[in-house]
Amino acid sequence: MYKIIRFLTLGLLVLGFSMGCTKNPTPYTPQDAFEGGKLSKSPSGSFYIAELHGTFHQMGRQYGLLLKQQLGEFYKEAVTDFLVGEQGLNYEQLVGLGQVYYDKFPQIFKEYIDGMTETNGLSMDQTKIMSSVFLMIYYTGCSSLSAWGDYTPDHTVVTGRNLDLASENLRRFSKYFHIVVWNPIGSPASVANIDFIGSLFYQTAINNKGIFLELQNGQSADTTSCSGRETVNHILLESLFRNTSGAEVDRWFNTTLTAAGLIMNASFPDHATIYEWATYRVVARQAEGLIAASNDFVDPSWHNYPIIFYDSTNEGEGFTYTRRTHLMQQGEQNKGNITPQKMMEIFDSTIPEGGATFPEEGLVQTIYSVVAQPSELKIWLKVRGYSGWEEIDLKNYFKN
Repeated sequence: MYKIIRFLTLGLLVLGFSMGCTKNPTPYTPQDAFEGGKLSKSPSGSFYIAELHGTFHQMGRQYGLLLKQQLGEFYKEAVTDFLVGEQGLNYEQLVGLGQVYYDKFPQIFKEYIDGMTETNGLSMDQTKIMSSVFLMIYYTGCSSLSAWGDYTPDHTVVTGRNLDLASENLRRFSKYFHIVVWNPIGSPASVANIDFIGSLFYQTAINNKGIFLELQNGQSADTTSCSGRETVNHILLESLFRNTSGAEVDRWFNTTLTAAGLIMNASFPDHATIYEWATYRVVARQAEGLIAASNDFVDPSWHNYPIIFYDSTNEGEGFTYTRRTHLMQQGEQNKGNITPQKMMEIFDSTIPEGGATFPEEGLVQTIYSVVAQPSELKIWLKVRGYSGWEEIDLKNYFKN
């Protein structure tokens, strides 16, 4: 069965109505613009988009105020009703975990969290817990397909990804997915991240240089874990503020050690690379125009790792071979015609239909899907069971 990368937090935590914690005394009122930051919605209104500017501390202040109301609503559903009411979790333990997680953040994100605390109505403890938000999960899937060259009409990259998790509890919080766009002063790049409101738990992000980076679990291939290393999600997200070219991304992966096995889809305007990233080495898997990944290492240079050819009927094993094979087959069938619209169709196909998306009734579910066109800085986001495909032109929010 699939393992997951064990992170230090247990849940989805935001504002404090109970628990006896002190609120921030400054009576900020939520609004659509604050100190240079702006809050808007995607074209059909499904997702909030927070556009932030300045230092990381200033951007934290902007974010906390702009989304103060939504954070409060999220808190009631996620903390009061679910984590405490249904799961019976201990608040003081969560405070401790939030502090451990905060201590592992790069300095820029500590400054961001500190700024959030000044305006969001939360105590510092609650903000720290909120920033490390994610549910306890026992399986994870995820798939990706990237096409370019002879496979797309204009030869630029079109990429797609599924985030798959065995946690139906996430579905109740689907409306709290959003996009936050950081435009930091003095940084080589701006970054847009898809995540829960209030969280800094990276899974899918793109910067304004056209670098789209998303992660997939690779622990079926590398079962070791190095808990003393930096938290992978933190350093991956931070890297997007600094890396502005394919060469810099490649250099970064070849000089950075992961704490757990991962498979990274790095898509650029004109090519894509899959980094099969073990705790002891990384392999850059490349192709000519079409490349797919799921949850096993497949580069022929690997030795002495579990070779996975899971039976296509065994959902408990994640369908990793089946998902990757289906994506490559659909890519070949649509060679020359893979537009963003075609990629959305591919990722709407379920596993029984010859695709990679988990059916709604299964143990593992596809939580969201993203299609990106890095050259145009556009993404299309679909949160399963909540929204249709939403086109978001990030050029409207990137300012660096």
